Amino acid sequence: MKVLQAWKSSSWKVKTLIILASLYLLYALLGFFLAPGLVRDNASQALADLTGRQVTIDEVKINPLVLSATVNGFSIKDDQTEVLLGFNQLYVNFQLSSLFRWSWHFDEVMLDALTVRAQRNPGNTFSFDDVLTHIQEQLAQTPEEEAPEPEQEEPGLPAISIANLSLTGGDLRFTEATGDEPENLVLPLAFTVSNFSTKGKGENSNDYAIRLEGPDGGVLDWQGHFEFAPFIAFGHLDVEKVDLVSLAKLLKNEVRFTVPSGELDVETAYHFVAQPQPKVVLSNGQVILRQLQLLKPGEDVPSVSLPTVRVEGVALDSLAQEVKIPKVTVTEPALGAVLDEQGIDLATLFLPADRQAAEERVEEVKEKAEQAAQKVQEGKADWIVRLDTLQVDGSGLRFTDRTLQPAQTLTLSDGQLTLKNLIIGEPATFTWEGSSKIQQSGTLTHSGEGNLTPFSLDAQAALQGLPLVPFSPWLEREAPLALADGVLSLDTSASVKGENSAVTVSANASLENFSLLENGESLLKINQGSVTDLSLATAGQTVRIGEIGLTGMDMANRVDAQGRDVATRIQAGMASGDASGSGSDTSQGEQGESWQVTVDRVRLIGSQIRHEDLSLSPNFRIGLYELSGNLRNLDTRPGRKATMDLNAQVDRYAPFSIKGALTAEPLFTDLNVSLKNYEMTGLTPYTGQYLGYKVEKGQLGVNSGVSIDNNRLSSSTDILADEFYLGEKVPSDTAVNAPVKLGLSVLRNRSGQITLPVSMDGDLNDPSFSVGGMVLKVLSNVVVKAATAPFSVLSALAGGKNLESIAFEPGLAATGQDTASSLDALAKVLNERPELRVGLIGTTNAEDRTALAAQAIGREVADEDWQGIDDALQEKKWRRKLIRRYESSTDRDVESLVSSALPEDDEQRETLLAKAAWESMLATDAKALDRAQLTELARLRGENAKALLVQTLGIEQNRIFLNETNVDGKVAGLTLTLEK
Repeated sequence: MKVLQAWKSSSWKVKTLIILASLYLLYALLGFFLAPGLVRDNASQALADLTGRQVTIDEVKINPLVLSATVNGFSIKDDQTEVLLGFNQLYVNFQLSSLFRWSWHFDEVMLDALTVRAQRNPGNTFSFDDVLTHIQEQLAQTPEEEAPEPEQEEPGLPAISIANLSLTGGDLRFTEATGDEPENLVLPLAFTVSNFSTKGKGENSNDYAIRLEGPDGGVLDWQGHFEFAPFIAFGHLDVEKVDLVSLAKLLKNEVRFTVPSGELDVETAYHFVAQPQPKVVLSNGQVILRQLQLLKPGEDVPSVSLPTVRVEGVALDSLAQEVKIPKVTVTEPALGAVLDEQGIDLATLFLPADRQAAEERVEEVKEKAEQAAQKVQEGKADWIVRLDTLQVDGSGLRFTDRTLQPAQTLTLSDGQLTLKNLIIGEPATFTWEGSSKIQQSGTLTHSGEGNLTPFSLDAQAALQGLPLVPFSPWLEREAPLALADGVLSLDTSASVKGENSAVTVSANASLENFSLLENGESLLKINQGSVTDLSLATAGQTVRIGEIGLTGMDMANRVDAQGRDVATRIQAGMASGDASGSGSDTSQGEQGESWQVTVDRVRLIGSQIRHEDLSLSPNFRIGLYELSGNLRNLDTRPGRKATMDLNAQVDRYAPFSIKGALTAEPLFTDLNVSLKNYEMTGLTPYTGQYLGYKVEKGQLGVNSGVSIDNNRLSSSTDILADEFYLGEKVPSDTAVNAPVKLGLSVLRNRSGQITLPVSMDGDLNDPSFSVGGMVLKVLSNVVVKAATAPFSVLSALAGGKNLESIAFEPGLAATGQDTASSLDALAKVLNERPELRVGLIGTTNAEDRTALAAQAIGREVADEDWQGIDDALQEKKWRRKLIRRYESSTDRDVESLVSSALPEDDEQRETLLAKAAWESMLATDAKALDRAQLTELARLRGENAKALLVQTLGIEQNRIFLNETNVDGKVAGLTLTLEK
């Protein structure tokens, strides 16, 4: 009652003060006690509805007196990382002075222990995917706002200013859980922004400083200034000693390497403006990479080692899409490539371990690379990149092939490279020069210039003293060959130009002390080899070589005990490939046009080619020594003739030459081959196999013309064998069954020489045709024919007569005119073949029986007056004597011999009966003739012939001998035999 009276009695000023005090007290009570709970509950529920996650706020404090608010213990729950987003405390101090500034002004906004956590799971899903999906669904359910009127301007940013904005004790936590074990990355977060203002233009407004400390000491300092309306930001970014080991752990399922060490420094000034077009400018950029190593699991040596990489003065302009890099320096980089059954590891280190994911990555990178290369080639690259200088010092490359047993390693060391003015995106000429060592002894230098748009390249390279032996294991794997020695040097220049990247190459090469082994034995040696004035052009598919020079070449062609030559053994020992050759049967139409190869000259000096056949017993060996000469104008183009002029010494003493012309397409040759004074004792392996005798002595000469036309070989060869004699007999299942020594004697003239014209003709397309086999076959046939049919071979010496037999007049032993002529021809043969001895076999045949029987009847009928049956039939008395002799010796009437009617004329009748009687008696007496009489006739024939040959024709008597006679043979005269 008193209070009411006091209120009523109070003045309006007092009442106003009391009312204001009450309202202020109510404001304080609501701010201190009621508002915090309402804010906490409503904010938690709103954020939970928005994110679809449980949101917790431990406490909200509001101090209405100083206009500050504090939020403690905020978190958005996550089942995988416990907290998706959270902080310990958020403090906001609002200034009442905002009412007078016409802006929202905060004296301080401080966030303590902010944590942001994320996790990537298998299948490339993230722990916050459901939150994003839920937010999108919420937004989709929100009614769209009406579009502003066309004339209505976009509202600007609200006027907000903060004197001090800071984050302390924060962190960003990322968990990589796609692998077997999760990997965690924790990045501490802290920053301060001074005098933040969305409208501020003051010199000290919107300055900020952000500092991130890495888990192992790396630091990011980001300082600068920004403004709104329009938005502008500029400042300086400095990253120091960022430990790449921790960062790389997050990629362990994306790549196939680990990072045992590595630090990164990045520094740049930047400037960003949003209007009139967004633009980012970086200047004075610097990137330093230290002690970076990429290690393939299971390896002891890093695949990539970069002790120092320094990129200096980087400038970037996003609006101009241009990057400038004044200098990149790489010091002592080292690459280690390992080839195993899965391929080269450097090509797969940056691919996922999962095979399908790796294949998808390869296709994606390949497609992007092709697109980028096409843009660069067309001068349409999205960005222009300018690199003034790239300097590489002390580089090394180590290549290890573990597909070989044992594994082999090749090295490049002490590499130096300077690349200048490389520009991607616009026409410019870049240059480079460099050098390195190969296997510590070979030296490679290279230099050149080129353009990327349009692409062109001109390069020069020189390789000096490259040892070839280290490359032998790769050759040995593919074939039964090994490099035992050799040093290669090469000078080359190459040019690539045009849309189709036409390549031209010119080069000179030399080879010293080259040695190639086949199954551990020497196959090819070259003291000095050279290729000069080589030029290659892909546009015309041409290769031209000025000269191939070979000095001191030593080639060995060895046929082994199984009869396999070098080519057969190499093909059989190849690691892969179709031994039949059918696997590479591709028509020229499928392959496209063939290359044209031209060699102006092949020069041989002081060389040798050795042949050895171990399938023969004894082994056959022959060699071309002091081989020198030239092959000129070798050309694969159809119809182009090359010439050959080679000279050598067979087995170091027998002159050999081959001269003529040849073409490769179509195959054509016109060659003359000459060999003189070759000691034939070296042919014993062949004469033993094919003739059954060793060679006692002899020298061989050959003059041959060889031509190939339309794939048909024909040759005409004159063979001269001087004093060629066979010696000891040797066993051979393949030797001819003929008196070959006699055959040689038949062929050998009085000067001790055998001359043989040998002609060959054969189709090279016929797989059964063999040049070597044909030569042996022809020679064997000649010798066998001379041995088995010597007189046919000697007929040329006998004036065309075949002296296998010499005819006598039937029934006579005397040497008539025809017989003497044949014996004279025989004497000429014996004079030309002084080694031959002739055996004379006196022979008789049916004609001799008839002749002797006729002589006996004639003597009995007419004594010495008998002139033959034809004369006898003309005389009456001889006709009657023949009739009486028949009738008295047979006791038969002569008319019984005639079955037809006898003529009426007496003389004709008598002549007919006499003739019938003669024929009957002749047949009967010839059959009954005494064998001794025939033997005597045969003996006399032999004696008379020998007497004529010895006494008249001057043949030594010991070269003519009489053999046992032959009665009732085929010849009326002599049958001859030859003996050596």
